[in-house]
Amino acid sequence: MAQGRNALIAEVARVLEEVVGVSLAGGLDRALETGLGEAASALGEDPAALARRVSAREPDAVAALVDHALVGETAFWRHPAQLAAVGRLAARASGPLSIWCAGCATGEEAYSVAMALLEAGRGGRVDRILGTDLSERALAAAREGVYGRRALRRLPDDVARRWMEGAGEERRVCAAARASVSFARHNLAAEPAPAARPFDLVLCRNVLIYFEPRTAAAVLYGLADALRPGGALVLGPVELPLARALSLDWVVDGDATLLVRPR
Repeated sequence: MAQGRNALIAEVARVLEEVVGVSLAGGLDRALETGLGEAASALGEDPAALARRVSAREPDAVAALVDHALVGETAFWRHPAQLAAVGRLAARASGPLSIWCAGCATGEEAYSVAMALLEAGRGGRVDRILGTDLSERALAAAREGVYGRRALRRLPDDVARRWMEGAGEERRVCAAARASVSFARHNLAAEPAPAARPFDLVLCRNVLIYFEPRTAAAVLYGLADALRPGGALVLGPVELPLARALSLDWVVDGDATLLVRPR
């Protein structure tokens, strides 16, 4: 029985990797099994029945699994040195900025960038920040802009006072920070960059680590191609070695490294 369950989970992982480009095999088998159970519960199905539908690549089954298995842990103000570099880059720009937060999950990344721009004095500059993710469930939460203590645990108190509303267990991103941010569904592994390209800044942090190497390389080339000349790509610090094959300049700014497309 256990062997049959393991084979089913392995098949579901294979389908996810083929359709979405994300690998949840090996050490993440337990997370995939949990996500499958949650997706099945939401649909009122038996997990094994849903796994068979995923194996058959039924769109609604795959979408349900994505919504419950691929929304990773995220939070506001991750890698503050990178956000500080983003703020300095924004402060030097004269016109409106076009920014893409790829794999934004439930929106904390995109809103953190919006706050960093406001902290840099960009209010009223009509900057545009597009957050994209594969999960419609995550995007719905992002559009609400309401977050609990865990998501806010790294946000500096003074920044929170300026750009969050409310008190208690949940707080909402204020209107000024929400105004520049929009969200859309996008599959990094299978779709070209959003039509809003080229971008002045692309952030894709702690996303590539979930892709198998060939997919990660293809995604990286797509991210670099979405930049306008002089635009910068920001990856998670552990993902920087993956970008060595790209024709981008490595620019050290404080404690952060930006990958800049040559002009």
